[in-house]
Order: sequence, then structure tokens, then C-alpha cells
Amino acid sequence: MKVALVHDWLNTKFGGGENVLVELAAMFPDAPIYTLLYDREVCGDAIDPERVRPSVLQRSPKFLQRRPRYLLPLIPMAIEQFDLSEYDLVISTSSAWAKGVITQPETLHVCYCFAPMRFVWDYWPAYVEEQRVGWLRRAAIYVLTSRLRLWDYYSAARVDRWVPISHCVAKRIQKYYRQPTAPVIYPGADLAAFAPSATHSDYFVTLASLTPYKKIDLAIAACNRLGKRLVVIGDGTDRARLQKLAGPTIEFAGRVDSTRRAQLVAQAQALIFPNEEDFGIAPIEAMASGTPVIGYGRGGLTETVVPGTTGVLFEEPTVESLAVAITAFRREDYATADLTAQATKFSNQVFRQKFQDYIEKADHEYRT
Repeated sequence: MKVALVHDWLNTKFGGGENVLVELAAMFPDAPIYTLLYDREVCGDAIDPERVRPSVLQRSPKFLQRRPRYLLPLIPMAIEQFDLSEYDLVISTSSAWAKGVITQPETLHVCYCFAPMRFVWDYWPAYVEEQRVGWLRRAAIYVLTSRLRLWDYYSAARVDRWVPISHCVAKRIQKYYRQPTAPVIYPGADLAAFAPSATHSDYFVTLASLTPYKKIDLAIAACNRLGKRLVVIGDGTDRARLQKLAGPTIEFAGRVDSTRRAQLVAQAQALIFPNEEDFGIAPIEAMASGTPVIGYGRGGLTETVVPGTTGVLFEEPTVESLAVAITAFRREDYATADLTAQATKFSNQVFRQKFQDYIEKADHEYRT
């Protein structure tokens, strides 16, 4: 088969979705990678630049490429301009745009869906509240979002097979797109990069991009209240605000290399994961490091963390609920063997095998 990969964009950050793309690129080494925007510095050596086919938006000024929200009116056009007529199989990895490509009747389009477009569906209207803008810009956001919501719904019908990353994402695909889904295939993690530590310190750790959506302020407020040490790994647009909230027991490590990150996670009492995520790679990495998880009991975390065995889930997205969970937590209640065994269920090797098996089955069904 001639295969093409399509990803939303490769110019803002390199996170869990991009790591999935790396795995698929290894599975299909001859497949070109179509994407809205590409930045070599962001991707480093993880993505071969010779394989990347950026959209017409790549010609836009650099300051706009660094702020993709200003390009939103043009994105549907840009994703639809890709010529994929020569391919037998198109695999889109999408949290918003990639699933909107147009393919030929003889082409099988499989979407590995990280989530439906969250800012127009389940994260609305919280999204517009986070923008903190005046009434004029708010009105413009309402108009643009309404149009994008229609495009998102109708473009979803172009997908032949939906593969969700978790059961909560499968429910959203069925809810917002009215589309059936294949069985869930969980993303994989590079577990070889993480290992348990023989010693542990007294701090807790968070691991996320620092944006309001990640709710790191909950973890900071709870640790402030309890006087607990918290190491915040990551950087982002919300860092300045979070630093103003932080007390003397909060440390901002910023972006650290993979070795230092693995060390910090392995020696922590627990990973605090205060946000509802579609899946969440950080908890898998923590468990592979022998570190339990204290997380919000909604979304993908309920499918990866086993309460009482690999972590504890708090019920409400409040400082009070998280503080109660931290107070009740005891590191000695969790066995390293249980934590690492749970993590192995979400390895890159497991992901590759399940995805390859699914593609072969779906292609056979599509052509018979």
C-alpha cells in the first residue's frame, strides 16, 4: 500500500500526539507526513524533514505561525488543499484538523483521534472565558467558533474508520460526530526511558505544559495549603501567573532534559495530575518510574490508574478535594512491581502491534 500520514501541526510543541506520530512514521517508513505547519527546531531529529509536506500556511509570516489561533479562519481551506489521490491508505492523527483531509473513494482514511475539537465542543464555553478578552473580540470568537463547529461536524464524515485513544474519547466521537468507532487503542509510551529509583525524596511533582487548561494552579494551591514540596516540570504561557501563586515550598524546574525529568519523577512521592485528560502520557511515565499518581478522577486517567494499587483519584476539581487526597496519601502503600506492571500495558510495543493488526483488518474489510 501507498500510505500517507496527516498530523495537525508540528510547530508549537512536541508532546504526546507528536510521539504517536513518531511511532507511526517508524511503522510506515515510506509514508510522507502532511501537516499544516512545520518547525524544524520544535521537531529536532524526531521527524525527518525530508518526509514533511507542510500546507500553504507555511508561507505565512513567522509571527503568525507561532500564534496559530490567528490563522483559524484559513485552516479548513489549508487542510483540504492536500492532494492525497495517489494513496491507498491515509492515517490522520487528529485533535482538530487532520481528520478533515479529502480522500478518494478507493482510499481508506483511518483517523487515530486524540479528541474531537475540544475548544468548540466539550471545553466550550470555558475556552472563551480563558481568553480574558473584551466584548468585541469575544463576539468575534463566538462567530468564528460557530462556523468552525459546523466545519468540524461535517468534515468528520470524511473519515472511514475512527480509532479513539480512550473510551472517553470514543464517547465524544459518538456524541458530537454521531460516528461509530473501532475498539480503543491506547497510545504508547517510551518506557525504556524511565526506571524506579532506590531512594525517594519528600516532594511531589507535576509534569505538563503550563497553560490554564492543565490546572497546575490546583496542585500549587493544595501544596501551599499543606506546606508540601512541589516540583513543577514544564513551561508555558501560564508560568508567570503560576509563579505568583506559588509559596516557598513550590519549585519551578522549567523544561528539563529527558534524563533529569526521569530522575525527578522517579524520586518523587507521587505525580499530581490535576486535570481531566483524554488519555495522559505523564501518569504512564510516572508508573514506569515506580511513582504513584494522585489524579483527577475523570477522563482517560480512570482507564490507566488503578485506585489503591497505582494511585488515588480525587473526585472534585477543587483545592479541597485534592488536598484531602494528598493528606491521605502514603507512599509506602504502593508496590513498585504493581506500578511498573501497569505501565507495561501502555508501551510503544503494545501500541504498534495493536495498531498494525487493526490496519490490516480494516483494509481487508474496506476492500471486500
